[in-house]
Amino acid sequence: MPDDGRIERAIARALGPRGRMSRRSFLRQSGRGALIAGSTLTLQSILAACGIRPGGSTAASPGGPAASDATGALEWANWPLYIDIDDDGNYPSLVAFTEQTGVEVNYTEAIGDNADFFGTIRQDLQAGNPTGWDVITPGGWVIERMARLGFLEELDHSQLPNWTANAADYAKGLWFDPENKYSLWWQGGITGIAYDPELTGREITTFDDLLDPAFAEVAGAFSDMRDMFGLTLLSLGVEPENATVDDVTRARDKLLEANARNQFRGYYGNEYYDALAAGDLAISVAWSGDITQMQLNDNENVRFVVPADGGMRWNDNFAIPKGAARIGGAHKLLNYYYGVDGATTLSEYIGYFTPVDGVQEEILARAQAYRDEGSTDDADYNEILAPTVVPTEEQLANTFNDKQLTEEEEAEWNDLWLEVSS
Repeated sequence: MPDDGRIERAIARALGPRGRMSRRSFLRQSGRGALIAGSTLTLQSILAACGIRPGGSTAASPGGPAASDATGALEWANWPLYIDIDDDGNYPSLVAFTEQTGVEVNYTEAIGDNADFFGTIRQDLQAGNPTGWDVITPGGWVIERMARLGFLEELDHSQLPNWTANAADYAKGLWFDPENKYSLWWQGGITGIAYDPELTGREITTFDDLLDPAFAEVAGAFSDMRDMFGLTLLSLGVEPENATVDDVTRARDKLLEANARNQFRGYYGNEYYDALAAGDLAISVAWSGDITQMQLNDNENVRFVVPADGGMRWNDNFAIPKGAARIGGAHKLLNYYYGVDGATTLSEYIGYFTPVDGVQEEILARAQAYRDEGSTDDADYNEILAPTVVPTEEQLANTFNDKQLTEEEEAEWNDLWLEVSS
């Protein structure tokens, strides 16, 4: 049979992002929605989401001594719009990585949903086959599940000196991997509430404000079960980590009550951004980093708040799937992004919480350099961005982790969620 990955890479080279503008310049000129469409609807991403894997995977045997020595480019599966990109469609931080290490990277926007992505690789992992990916960046619960099932390679921290030197305390020892045995933080953020005060007519402070009948049909919810149940549970006084099925049933009932009066214009994925920026939504569940970008590029009126009753804290994480073909190269990539320079270049473009100490200071240093060069817009941009890439003590204190669900609990939660989302 033909190698699916070679087909995918050929398609990617023919139809890939050459000629795309940088995130920042594209956003300033055209608005983020067009970039989302251009990015997530590439045939490369569609094939990856359908489980068509990158090439090179069949050449490596799981766990064998040659597993880290396979030739060819490193295969990295990440989320859309989650890396820096320049006006020529190149990824500057990855270009620098290849120049420094000699390791080439095939970067694919293959993760659109945690559960869906895990579903594309689980069968191979259960059979002891390589997935074709050398590096993946899923959410915390996926890391916990994969580690528990023996689906991840253990990290060799002797090859990660930048992590040892630069990892922020808040990015270490998280609930799903307390010893960082299998994963390192990639980027993180908060799920809270965003709103346009010109449309709401008042400040928003709680999750219940989202459910105010005054905002019926101009409020947005998320399609993500963990985010929505998490925020709803917090509004009921229940920390998600401690929630029982009875608690989640109450959360379901609260959301069903909102559905009955057509409170939500929709249950959104990434597309909530466009509706909120355009004013079709007055208020919505939102991700913190998105709203930073919205304020800088699309709608300066929109505000982000962590509800008084609490928000959801999350992060996506570097990991190496079991049987990866290029373990040595994968470690080099992870180590590179824990260097301040590479991490800063990334943060300048995507605006989420960085796990690397020193990035905030470097963004400000680059802002001053821009100003000295006469690039006032870039300087202003960086100065506004800098405070948003590191979580504050207050944010950390009032945000909560997902519950660590057993497979039985997850099935029960999903059944309850289907009643809400359908």
